[in-house]
Amino acid sequence: MRKFLLLACALALAPLTAGAQPLEKVKMSIAARAMNYAPYFIPIAKGYFKEEGLDVEIVDAGGGVATPAQISGEIDFNTSASSALSPILRGANLKIVYYPWDKTIYQIWATTPEIKTLADVKGKAVGIQTRGDTFELGVRIALANHGIDPNSVSYTPLGLNNARRAAIAAGSLPVAAITPEDVEWLKTTSQIKNSHLLYDMYPDIGMPLAGTSVRTVDLEKNRARVKRFLRAVDKGFMYAVAFRPETVEIVSQFAKNSDKASLDATYKDTIVTRTKDGTVSEALQRQESSMRAELIKIDKDKIPPLNKMYDFSVAREAWDELAKEGWKPTK
Repeated sequence: MRKFLLLACALALAPLTAGAQPLEKVKMSIAARAMNYAPYFIPIAKGYFKEEGLDVEIVDAGGGVATPAQISGEIDFNTSASSALSPILRGANLKIVYYPWDKTIYQIWATTPEIKTLADVKGKAVGIQTRGDTFELGVRIALANHGIDPNSVSYTPLGLNNARRAAIAAGSLPVAAITPEDVEWLKTTSQIKNSHLLYDMYPDIGMPLAGTSVRTVDLEKNRARVKRFLRAVDKGFMYAVAFRPETVEIVSQFAKNSDKASLDATYKDTIVTRTKDGTVSEALQRQESSMRAELIKIDKDKIPPLNKMYDFSVAREAWDELAKEGWKPTK
């Protein structure tokens, strides 16, 4: 009887002991409180990061700020992976490991009636979020695809959501790249005024978005932690695909300055751009690295091999593990 009681006590205390394990604190940058960051918000709201042993702190920072912070060790997971390519091309010890989306849903809007086509943008200032980010790359690709020199315009960084919207509302810049969520917000608040759509990048432009970069040393020494992070993000990604109203509600809790109608309007456009397992094709990797190299004036023959810039093996492992476990999101 005594042995039985001791065994029963041990079994009863085992979950408490496991649960007492301290969570590992990490920092994750977020470039925008928007729908395409849902896979990163949902794991916080649903506890998926904690399930993977992580206590994740959000740092609001665009790629231009987040990437240097990551290089210096201040940020562990940078969700402006495309911006990280610039220092990677220059030899920084970072790698891109995950992409939830492979098409851009950005739109180019004009604030004056004189600008009717993309050709009219030449010589004008174009508002973007930060220099060298996916907004700028999207504009550059759109212009190049229409036979317009991407360097024939100037690029003005506007910062995060509110600043972009304010620029369109005030007409302070002739042209700006914004998101469908920005457009919906401007319409519902009657601030769109004389602005009009010049070009919708979706579905013409394939471009990875809202990806994750990590330090190379973390892939070498903390690979298990990187995988746990991506497992949680995968869970958030699957939840977002499965539950629209719930996803809109969760994102609205993080995106305080966006109304639910704007977020809901963006949901469908965002979800259809999803990748299969957090990875993108080699063709898109080459396009992205080539455009980035051109942007920062690195000769094409100086571009490193893809495996020096990207490593999606840990993303595939995380996705395959969840599939084998039969993991499914629940409300």
